[in-house]
Amino acid sequence: MIDENLVRYLAENHRELLALPVSGQLRRIFPLYVMDCKMRDQDTTGYVFERFVRNVEAICDVAPGSLVFTEDHWAVKETAELEFVHQAQLQCLLNVLSGSQAKVKPGRSAGDEPAGLLDKLLRLVDQDSGEGLSHHRLLDQLQHCLNIEPASVMLGKERARKTVQMAQYVPVCADRRHGMLLSSAVTVVNNKITSVQSVKLSKADGHCPSLMDCLRSKIHYVPYLRPQTDMNLGDCSYLDTCHKLNTCRYVHYLQYFPESLKVKVGVATEEINKQIKLQVGVPFYTHGNCSADAIKVETPRQWIQCDVRKFDFSILGKFSAVVADPAWNIHMNLPYGTCNDVELLDLPLNQLQEEGLLFLWVTGRAIELGKESLQKWGYQVIHEIAWIKTNQLNRTIVTGRTGHWLNHSKEHLLVGLKGKPQWLNKRLDTDLIVSSTRETSRKPDELYGLIERLVGQHARKLEIFGRDHNLRPGWFTIGNQLTGTNIHEPDVKKRYEKFLQSQLSERQAVASYSNRPKTLKNGEQTAHRRTKATNTRH
Repeated sequence: MIDENLVRYLAENHRELLALPVSGQLRRIFPLYVMDCKMRDQDTTGYVFERFVRNVEAICDVAPGSLVFTEDHWAVKETAELEFVHQAQLQCLLNVLSGSQAKVKPGRSAGDEPAGLLDKLLRLVDQDSGEGLSHHRLLDQLQHCLNIEPASVMLGKERARKTVQMAQYVPVCADRRHGMLLSSAVTVVNNKITSVQSVKLSKADGHCPSLMDCLRSKIHYVPYLRPQTDMNLGDCSYLDTCHKLNTCRYVHYLQYFPESLKVKVGVATEEINKQIKLQVGVPFYTHGNCSADAIKVETPRQWIQCDVRKFDFSILGKFSAVVADPAWNIHMNLPYGTCNDVELLDLPLNQLQEEGLLFLWVTGRAIELGKESLQKWGYQVIHEIAWIKTNQLNRTIVTGRTGHWLNHSKEHLLVGLKGKPQWLNKRLDTDLIVSSTRETSRKPDELYGLIERLVGQHARKLEIFGRDHNLRPGWFTIGNQLTGTNIHEPDVKKRYEKFLQSQLSERQAVASYSNRPKTLKNGEQTAHRRTKATNTRH
């Protein structure tokens, strides 16, 4: 039996008990506890030190880690000294003891009293484990039950493994000598390798016998040496995304991917994906997907060119997932327009979902502002995904383009949750994307697959502030840098045409108002006539 009073005493007085002169010694804590019991008018007759030690052992047995001693042993000795008291664990234990010893209401039996969640879990464990087991054993079994993955998670992982098409991995040569030897044998036109001179390549193979075998199986990055290149400066941080490639003095690289390797990799990938396509028709259910997925046709890519700040979001309907990449003002010269913080906060993104996920790209400066925006739109910030930027050599990028104190080598993607969607496929992916950079502000394509696996292949998905390279099947994209408009869903198309008609009517009304003749007041008419007469005399 656990002494509830001792648990309360240790939780309330742990600071004084660990400090001088008590120093956590059980021999010194015992008389203090007995004195406290007498002050509370509790009977301490026959309460000896050995019984006190047994009560401390019972607390350690039920709540492991709540009491930590200076010596590493299982049994609490009479000479033991407390080193740490976990107050939160003792408080939880005290709450459980108080609930189990509560008085039963008149007219009700103990079995009728509503049990807490912990009591229900422990009762389930007791049913399977039988009686006579220690609390350690019961807690271990409870932890084992809690760690078991639900069938929905296991089924979701299996479906993703069997239905997501694969991209064949091709290793990159790590021998820098191969790249230098290859640089003397390639022909470059418009910053691209167009051909390889076999004669020079055979001579280079004499200096490095493993070169030819390596060329057939791996990707090579060839140093692109220009007249202005200074090898002593090292590699350019921008590499293939350098804006001043024709004048930059740092070393850049060109990718050599032999045609034979392209064919080999293409055939292997095609065979893998052919098997996966056959398995896509397997009609088994997971969250976010249904058994009819095999016969569903993916919605073609859709987009609307518009100013997001002035667009009516009610036209689009509801979505399971929304991705937004706002043009945050980072106080730097950028090749595109930006929005101020107030404009982004005022966007009515709360209209796009009843329940689902919103993925918001933020800069380092705007992380807290992004969280504030999500909360304003009715979302709970549940996660953050990091994109680690790499260059063509698979090295972390340190560009110096952004960052006031440290160079930014990553970008942040906040994940907001709205409602309680039970249809999400959880625990399929990680919160880290390692991918190479491309054009300015272009985000990694890996994110789209992550979202599709999370919400389901045929769920409605929206991207805001998108560009032409963001268009893809199953997604709706809006932004002012898109080309034209393409809508396939009849209800959305009808609402959009109605929106255009209302805008046209407003413009016509404004134009007719601005072009109508102005009526001058009496004083203004007199002044107007005087001015006209004066101009006539002159």
